[in-house]
Amino acid sequence: MSLTPHENDVILGRGRLISAHSGNVRFRSLVSQKKETYSRSINNKSKRGVALSIVEEIESLNPPGRFLIEKSGTKLASIEEGEWIHVEKEKAIEKALHCLREKDKGGNNSRQRKDKQPTAKGVKESTERKSSGEKKRPIECDTRPILATSNQLVPGNQNPPEANDSRLFGNDPYREVSPGLTESSSRYNSDDSSVSNYTSTKPLKHPSVILEDRPSTETKLQLISPSQYHPLEYNSANQGHGFDDDFNSFLLSHFHDDVNFDEREKLTLRQWIDASKLTDDSTNAEYVILGLSIAVKIIEHLIRAERNEEGSLNSESAISVEALEASNVIVTLAQVDFLAEDIDLPESMRNNPNKINSLKKDLISNGPSQRILSVDFALPEGTDPNVWSISSRLVALGSILYEIFSKGDRFELKSILKKTRSVKDIRLSCDGHSDDGSISTGQRSKKSTPCPGDDRFAHLIMRLGNIGIPHPVINLVENLLNSSLGEFSGDDVYRSLDDVRVDLQLMIDDPSRYLDSSIIEVNQTLSISDEMYGREEEIARLRDAYNRFCDGVCNGALILGEGGVGKSTFAMNAKKFTIAANGYFVSGKFDRNATRPFMVIGDVFNSMCDLFAADIQSIEQERKMAEALTKSLGRDAFLIANIVPNLSNLMPLYTSCESSSFDAASRTRYLLLTLLDTLSKLSKSITILLDDLQWIDPASLTFCRALFQSTKSNKNVFLVLCSRESEVQTQDKSEVHDWLQSLSGSTLETIRLTNLNPEDVNNLVSDSLRTWPRLTRSLSAILHGKSLGNPFFLRQTMEMLCRGGYLHYSLGERKWKWDLDEISDLRLDDNVVSLLTREMTKLPDELLVGLKAASCIGYCIPQTVVDILSKHLEMDLFGVLTSLVQRSYLAGVGSALYRFTHDRIYQAAYELMSEKQRREDHMKFGLAICSYVLDNCENNYDMMFVGVNQINRGGPEVLADSCRRVMISQLNLNAGKRALLLTDFSSALSFFGHGIMFLNPGHWDAHYQLSLDLFTSAAESACATSDAALVKSYSETILAHSRSLDDRLPALCFAVKSLKESMNLPSCRDCAIEVLTQLGEDVSSVLEIPSQETIQITNNLLMSKMTDDSMIKMSPCTQMRAVFVMRLYHELNYVYYVFDQTRLLAISLRMVSLTFEIGLTDTSSLAFANYGVELIARGYLIGSRLGTVALKLAENSKYISYVIAAVKQYNYG
Repeated sequence: MSLTPHENDVILGRGRLISAHSGNVRFRSLVSQKKETYSRSINNKSKRGVALSIVEEIESLNPPGRFLIEKSGTKLASIEEGEWIHVEKEKAIEKALHCLREKDKGGNNSRQRKDKQPTAKGVKESTERKSSGEKKRPIECDTRPILATSNQLVPGNQNPPEANDSRLFGNDPYREVSPGLTESSSRYNSDDSSVSNYTSTKPLKHPSVILEDRPSTETKLQLISPSQYHPLEYNSANQGHGFDDDFNSFLLSHFHDDVNFDEREKLTLRQWIDASKLTDDSTNAEYVILGLSIAVKIIEHLIRAERNEEGSLNSESAISVEALEASNVIVTLAQVDFLAEDIDLPESMRNNPNKINSLKKDLISNGPSQRILSVDFALPEGTDPNVWSISSRLVALGSILYEIFSKGDRFELKSILKKTRSVKDIRLSCDGHSDDGSISTGQRSKKSTPCPGDDRFAHLIMRLGNIGIPHPVINLVENLLNSSLGEFSGDDVYRSLDDVRVDLQLMIDDPSRYLDSSIIEVNQTLSISDEMYGREEEIARLRDAYNRFCDGVCNGALILGEGGVGKSTFAMNAKKFTIAANGYFVSGKFDRNATRPFMVIGDVFNSMCDLFAADIQSIEQERKMAEALTKSLGRDAFLIANIVPNLSNLMPLYTSCESSSFDAASRTRYLLLTLLDTLSKLSKSITILLDDLQWIDPASLTFCRALFQSTKSNKNVFLVLCSRESEVQTQDKSEVHDWLQSLSGSTLETIRLTNLNPEDVNNLVSDSLRTWPRLTRSLSAILHGKSLGNPFFLRQTMEMLCRGGYLHYSLGERKWKWDLDEISDLRLDDNVVSLLTREMTKLPDELLVGLKAASCIGYCIPQTVVDILSKHLEMDLFGVLTSLVQRSYLAGVGSALYRFTHDRIYQAAYELMSEKQRREDHMKFGLAICSYVLDNCENNYDMMFVGVNQINRGGPEVLADSCRRVMISQLNLNAGKRALLLTDFSSALSFFGHGIMFLNPGHWDAHYQLSLDLFTSAAESACATSDAALVKSYSETILAHSRSLDDRLPALCFAVKSLKESMNLPSCRDCAIEVLTQLGEDVSSVLEIPSQETIQITNNLLMSKMTDDSMIKMSPCTQMRAVFVMRLYHELNYVYYVFDQTRLLAISLRMVSLTFEIGLTDTSSLAFANYGVELIARGYLIGSRLGTVALKLAENSKYISYVIAAVKQYNYG
């Protein structure tokens, strides 16, 4: 359907017509306003955020702006002629990104920016003077005072270049060659014609590099490497070749054809530094990130040089320490601008679409930037790499990095290297192994060895701090320089080039954690990472399951694991996949002490209705939604309104006069599943997450069984189930366990989560402490042993260590510190609940009281309950719970709810109290809540359920007041009846049972009606849950104490129905006949086969005196005895259907006759349907008419499914 553009729409395309559109004018204005913010962004995420803000601002206009494109692509004479369609949001973001990175065309700003670009004038003039015989002048550099003596720091380059190595530099006039370097003496150079033959005469622009959002161990754009070195072949932790290398090679080979290529430069590192520091619009953060990227490439080059083709150490090819100077480092860079249409990969590289899209997005998001293609070394002759130790090489590397981050400052390295050579130091390879095969001391010892106070580099480190370099970078440089101390260098000092490379890459990949230390310095508190560690394979399986669901071959996922392994957090990945697919996501979490019947299922469906209601955009759409739901649910929708009150936002709800619970559970399940099926087919797909199934109640379990079966045919619902395996293996949870076991191997993808391995634990510890993984490995090994790798146990252990001072942040050293000996010797509890309980006892008394009170209420604590208990406890419970939130024991959910952050924390808090104290607190809190409900809001059923549940958990033994016991019995009766309306018969039975328990001795005499109501309702609920033993027990008690037949009738009917449900059909028949006889029915005569004359008389009555409409509109029966008679005949009809079908005509005829006599009952529709079946079987055509009447009567009947089945039997009606 073609759209009509309005004034706020942005039209994609070219030409004056489109450019002049008001929406495009506004869009360009927004882009112009955001360009400065975009230019200051240092990574893809922040750049993309700027573009997203523009798109969202357009969409927030009134009317909302859209991004449109002309479908045919033809040239238009006017906007109205076009056939416009809506583009995806991702396309709109790409459009914004492209406009943000476009250069300004003219204007003062662009001219000013251009004037600020470094011109490398010094280099040009030196070249010109050399050709005319003048002495070459060095490149200008920062000559501001620095904190160093003259023999240690030499500003600028005091050694002018003397050689013109055309083989290394081509015809590039912007170069600097180290002293003694000649064309013949360059052993390592890059002779790649695709680079060296393409030089630029443009001044060097601001160095903003495209950084890849990638794992720290991969190299993405090492496009040019010296041919003398074998490419890096990392181990499993350092992946080398594969898709990325093919992609990089493709980019290089297609630079001139497919990429908007601006310039390419080859500079010495010092030239690059000098040019960069002269750029006025550069920021410190951008420079640091780019400097880190260059440092990584330098180290990769050094590692390559030291390895042969097999990857082992080759000292002959190693670069000498004497050559490790910034003047010998050659940086090859290019200015590129990638567009979406530029990247067209060959067929051989299209087997990984997810990776391709990620790489494309990364390239496109950065826009025109400076890309570091490679780093090479130009080496002087006559150097011997074998005489230098690994420590010397690390010190030399530190000097290069110091020069980068100090923006050009240098110090005399030879004296430091001489001292380093005198230190006893075994020659180490890149992986930390010595030549004699021993292992380096790269891992921390159990107790950290303090570094002696060598202050040779103190002034250098202070210099870096003064110019605003992040402390992690300063620390890295300091540790490299301190390698000169040899065995006295301390544990933090680097032992291999690989370690340095990993730490540098971590700063690039995750600057917020490893580069920015300001967060820790402000808070000085432990912030444990909430990321998922070691779950890559499982996440991939869940993603694959969702993709297969989209293809119609998978129904969902079953997530199993022990407590604390992160099932709930892991399951929320399904939300990400659903939102990415433009679907709806709803979730529910079961509680071991649920306060409301059908609470979780109701919350899930209420959330679903809210999502659909929020997406309704027009009155027409609202009307179609209501019509579809009314057609599928009919007037019966009222029956689930108590469970799903928000359904009223989607359709009108009608009242019903029915109150019986016969077959109501199956009817409710049917209506809920019909609602789900209708909603899922009206719009988007729906993902339902049901968590903590180990605490599921029986009614919800029955529904979940039906829900799973329905998903097999409903391809629009993705079901995610989570359960703790150990909890469902107990005897009282055997039904849940058996069901979950049956799901394995079904259309659900089964995913089991286990504890973390040592490497994953180290990643978590390293991220949380913002410390290099190499330094946390020993600590992580201890923590893994104590927690067994359980993520929740591990996090709680770390928090305990922090509170106890075993982990602490040193402001002086700006890093986390610990004593391994103390932590190793510390005796911890062998389970997380004991650990938590012990830590909770250290809380202040007020917080401890609040924590205990919260645990008594349950996993979730409503705000209303907090207000009630604050008055009862005479304390500011709100403030207490807020403090507990800050300590991560609780979490706030909106403004109306608190919940425990984990059920293990809830369990630990509950176990702080003795059994006696728990029961007393439950009773006190329950009475306070119920008093509030009775005084203020009797219809607040949620609060009533909370209060009554609290009282019942206290138990009758705690309460001796007889008057209060009667009141509690009445409250339980009210709560049970409300549960019956919600068709949660298990909860209803529990309420009625507790109400009976609170009755005083002699209650049949003192409180007869209350006792009769409780026992009768209990028998009804037991019958609905098929508990024949309880039905018999309650019925016998009623028969023993009831005062009339009318009081006994309900119990007798429940007994008959219970016998039928348990398939004890002979007893059911005998009991029904006995009760019918007591009610005055001559059953023996009724069961006689009717004569043809009797049948004809009844048929004539129907034909002559009763129309269909008159039968449907008959008055309802008001005689309860007659209603029970009809129900008992219905039970007999079932029995004789099994034993003697010749009696069915007689029973159905009697039921039809009774209906004409007494009016319509809930079983009248069944009477007409069954009688119609018998007539059709005997050739009476009037039977089809009765089928039509039966279907009409059953529209509001609980027996609709039975009537439909009867009508379909002979295909009549």
